[in-house]
Amino acid sequence: MRLFQVPIAHRGLHDQESPENSLSAFQKAVNKGYNIETDVHLLKDGKLVCFHDFTLSRMLNGRPGYIEDLRYEDIAGENFLLSNGEHIPLFDDLINLVDGRVEILCELKSTSFRKFRLEKAVYEAIKDKPWIKIQAFNPFTVLWFARHAPEICRGQLATRPPNRLLKPLFPYRFLRRSHPDFFAYDVRFLPCDAVTKACKDYNMKLLAWTVDSDEKVETAKKSNANNIIFEHIRPEKYPV
Repeated sequence: MRLFQVPIAHRGLHDQESPENSLSAFQKAVNKGYNIETDVHLLKDGKLVCFHDFTLSRMLNGRPGYIEDLRYEDIAGENFLLSNGEHIPLFDDLINLVDGRVEILCELKSTSFRKFRLEKAVYEAIKDKPWIKIQAFNPFTVLWFARHAPEICRGQLATRPPNRLLKPLFPYRFLRRSHPDFFAYDVRFLPCDAVTKACKDYNMKLLAWTVDSDEKVETAKKSNANNIIFEHIRPEKYPV
């Protein structure tokens, strides 16, 4: 599977001219032959959009508000432009741009454990496109795909719990129910015996995120990661 063979550009191949999750960053990744990682939110009118944060401030020059309160007519106008003047892209824009030339790893920015509107909308967008995979921090999202769309390649995102009180929320206990195809883990906390054991116990591939230096590439290799989600570097292949 190409997802585990070719490095994955985190939010596209972004730089000073092309902001993260912009069409130009995605185009640069395609031009270099990299797979693409992106983040997807559901707009107020049901459209899917490529945008990382829940709030607008960081990417829209301090503008207040939340991405999920916007509609397509808002992002199609001139009031919600990225720093280089591009519009915030719809997920459909990315799908049409890529058209299967590379693979897309779509992170669902979901906090739901009941209605699953985002999950259902993403599934409708990708159900006939096997070159698009999904991942999420929310274990209920991964579980939803396991139950309703098991044919979609899915991954569980995770990082080390910041303290013992939050450890019970760590998604290990969901793995036996959601059966992810891969585990995407924070490279800052690799290697990790618990992660290695989970990957072996549940037959999962391992992705390391976000790899932004040669040292972290080496960490990913030493941790037996099958691939890297990277930014700020330009790996020709992995492992190198």
